[in-house]
Amino acid sequence: MSDREKIIDKIKKCLRLSASSNPHEAAAALRQATTLMEKHGIDHHDILLSDVSEADTKSGAKEAPPIWESRLSRVVANAFGCEMFFVGGWSAGHWRFIGCGPAPEIAGYTFQVLARQCRKARSDYIKTTLKRCKTATKTKRADLFCLSWVLEIARTVHAFAADQRQRDAIEAYLEKHYRQALEPISPTDRAAQKKGLSGRDIGDMIAGRIAAKDAVLNRGIAVGEPRKALENKG
Repeated sequence: MSDREKIIDKIKKCLRLSASSNPHEAAAALRQATTLMEKHGIDHHDILLSDVSEADTKSGAKEAPPIWESRLSRVVANAFGCEMFFVGGWSAGHWRFIGCGPAPEIAGYTFQVLARQCRKARSDYIKTTLKRCKTATKTKRADLFCLSWVLEIARTVHAFAADQRQRDAIEAYLEKHYRQALEPISPTDRAAQKKGLSGRDIGDMIAGRIAAKDAVLNRGIAVGEPRKALENKG
C-alpha cells in the first residue's frame, strides 16, 4: 500500500467516525478528515475512487466473443454490482469487471466457473445430439443451446443491488481510467436467425435450459450479503 493509499484509508476511517452518535467524537473525526484532505490534496472524488477495483478473467475469444459469452458476462456483472467490458488480445481476450471491494474478483471467478460449465454442456450436447451436423450448422445450433443455457442461469443468479455510492464510484473510475479507451463491441452472433426459429432451433434452446438446471448453488461468496457461485452437481 502506497503512502497516499494509507492516508486515504485513514481519512475514510475518520469519515466513518464522523457518523458517530457522540457529537464531540463526530466533530473531531470530521475535523481530522478535513485537515488530512487539505494537507495532502485529496478530495471526495479521490475517496470515492479508492473503493473501486478491477479484475480480469479469460475469454474464449481473442477479439469478438460469442454472444452467449457476452450475455453471461453481463449477468455476472449485474449479480455483483459491477460494470464490465471486453478487452481484446493477440493470444486471448479478457472480460474486465469493475466494482467496489472484492466484487470484481468474485465476479471474475463466477464468470470463469459458469463459462467452463457452459462450454462443457455445449461439448456434451454436440457429441450426443449434433455430431452428424455440418460444422456451420453444428456451431449455430450449439450457440443457441448456450444462449438458452445463459438465459436459465440468469433466472438463478439475481442482481446485486449496488447502492448509489457504489454506482457513483464505479462511474467515476470508468470516467477517469477508461473514458477514451472504451469502445462498444459487436459480439459474434453465429446463431442469428433470418427466417425465424425452426423446430430444431427451439429444441436446441430447450436443451440448453434443461442443461443449465444441472448447475447448483453450493459455494458461499460474500458481497454485502452471502452469495453463491454455481457449480455442477456431483
